[in-house]
Amino acid sequence: ASDAAVNQRLETITLIQSLRSSLLDLETGERGYVITGQAAYLLPYQQAREQLANKHEQLMQTLALTHAENAPSLEAFDTLIARRVKIAEDNIAVRESDGLEAASLRLLAAGGRQTTDQLRSHLNTLEQSERERLRELSQYADRQAQKSRWMWGWGAALIALLLMVTGASMVSKWRHRQRMVTMQQTFVSSVSHELRTPLTAICGALGMLHSGYAGALSQDAQRLIEVAHHNGKRLAHLIDDILDIEKLESGQLTFHWQVVALKPLIVQSVEANQPFAASFSVSLTLGAAIEALRGDEHVEVDPERFAQVMANLISNACKHSPPGASVEINAQSVDSSWLEVSVLDEGSGIPWSFQSRVFERFAQADGSDRRRTGGTGLGLAITKGLVEEMRGSIGFRSAPSQGSCFYIRLPRAVAE
Repeated sequence: ASDAAVNQRLETITLIQSLRSSLLDLETGERGYVITGQAAYLLPYQQAREQLANKHEQLMQTLALTHAENAPSLEAFDTLIARRVKIAEDNIAVRESDGLEAASLRLLAAGGRQTTDQLRSHLNTLEQSERERLRELSQYADRQAQKSRWMWGWGAALIALLLMVTGASMVSKWRHRQRMVTMQQTFVSSVSHELRTPLTAICGALGMLHSGYAGALSQDAQRLIEVAHHNGKRLAHLIDDILDIEKLESGQLTFHWQVVALKPLIVQSVEANQPFAASFSVSLTLGAAIEALRGDEHVEVDPERFAQVMANLISNACKHSPPGASVEINAQSVDSSWLEVSVLDEGSGIPWSFQSRVFERFAQADGSDRRRTGGTGLGLAITKGLVEEMRGSIGFRSAPSQGSCFYIRLPRAVAE
């Protein structure tokens, strides 16, 4: 609204100045023709008269909106304009009909000068009034701007204060969470180590009993020893997994880097996991693509950690494959920078609803999956962490009832 008022005042001032200029042109054309009698003065006179009429109409429309309280003064202004135009018309008519002397006498006696002075006085008063109102609007705008600056300043200060308080609270909460995470990691690590030592002794003792170190055992005792030994090994494996995941997250897991050929690593992993696959009545096979490898494809990995990755993927595939099925291990070149190793099973596939959580810690499709496979849900989380530490990536392709294919991609390395 303030901007509109300012624009209106500026427009009014411009119209007043244009009207004053047209009035001067009208008077100049009139006097020039009366004195010289030359028709050339009539053209600027006619143009000034038309402009005077147009500007006068525009100004009256504008003033009717902004100066309604001064209606009598505006009517007097209308009267003066009409009188000045009539005087000019009569002076020019006398010059045309009676000549220079009669027109000159009329020019002095008709009152044109006095009428023009009155008009200019009206215009000056109007312009001064508009400029005063424009100044008031400008001062009001300055006050509003100052008020806005104060409000913005206080608002910014308040926001900064809130951010400081919120930031301090967030930092405090973050530090608290970090302390809790550190305490949790320390607790898990300490408990895992404390459990592992006696568990190793228990498993060792059970193994010795199972092998007949303390003499022959009855068939029932032998079966109980086997159950205890098997579950002791499962518990030891779980503790190892917990330690591995904790070390991965804290960056304390050590790697012994070597540049090695990929194909022999895969063959060794398949041979090492054959007994495990046989316990599930599943066969391990090498895919056709791996035979196409030239043998000079190298990767930079920790061979033991790579073997752990392959063991996790193969054991996972075997657990989810039906008896008599085959698990295919393959390898191929993706491009000039990457090599891919894949493990394909013939299992029931991964449910769509579970696929987004496959690599989460302790994630399993459902309770029946845990009972059937006996897993802890840490294997794939550890595998993902190990692969990423070896600067690679892991993914899978699966659909319900169509099996699953897990693959890892590792960057090529140049053999020394």
